[in-house]
Amino acid sequence: MLTASCLRTARRQFSLSARKLNINKQLDELAALKLQGSKVPTVDSVKAEKSRLVDAFGQYEPQVLTTEEVLPGSSRPLPINAELNYYAPLKHEVKHGHLKAEIVFKAFEPANLEFIADFALRVAYYLGLPATGPLPLRKRTERWTVIKSPFVHAKTKENFERHTHGRKIKIWDADNEVIDIMLSVLQKHSMWGVGMKCNMYVQEPLGMGKAMQKLSDNAKQVSDLSSTLDTLHEESDSPVAQKVVELLKDPLFAQHLTSEQLEQVQQKASNSD
Repeated sequence: MLTASCLRTARRQFSLSARKLNINKQLDELAALKLQGSKVPTVDSVKAEKSRLVDAFGQYEPQVLTTEEVLPGSSRPLPINAELNYYAPLKHEVKHGHLKAEIVFKAFEPANLEFIADFALRVAYYLGLPATGPLPLRKRTERWTVIKSPFVHAKTKENFERHTHGRKIKIWDADNEVIDIMLSVLQKHSMWGVGMKCNMYVQEPLGMGKAMQKLSDNAKQVSDLSSTLDTLHEESDSPVAQKVVELLKDPLFAQHLTSEQLEQVQQKASNSD
């Protein structure tokens, strides 16, 4: 009896497994028929070229001297200035150590700050300026506590916080005119949300104080009324000089002059007549 029952159960399991195999086989056949009847989507040639280009850049290996290779999908090589974007900014060597300028960038967003600092170093390299940096500056943190509203939520406070990040770039051994060109380029291609400040160090010869004193004396002479009247007297035939003398005689202008200055104007006017 035990043997017959075991045989029955074995037959049942075998029949169930055979049915499952038949069902799986039929499902595979149906899937194959469906694939044969449906159209396989094709990839656009432009998208395929772009994907191959992305794969090519993914396998990019930086070298000291790269060979000129034609880009996939185009008939021209990658320009050297575009290739340098994959490298850190190049820098000229500081030879004499004469500090000429300090450029400070400040912003609330570190991403914009890093971008403009990188751009400034590239500008300095192409202009032949030795530059060092960017040097991170100390982060400035500001906080404000205000009420949420003036009436209902007057007892509820709100806290606001602002972080100011900074970077400093130093320019060495350069001419002031070239630094002015660099600053004009940075100002022309400035980035939103980034402030720029430049401290320039100019070397002057010994005797600069005497030259400044002469400039101040010349400024006093120009502002002096007597020197102006002498100039007008020398150019008395000029219609501009005659108009200026006429305006000086006007009572509206006379009230702003002292008695000595009025006497000088009258004397010069009488001499010119």
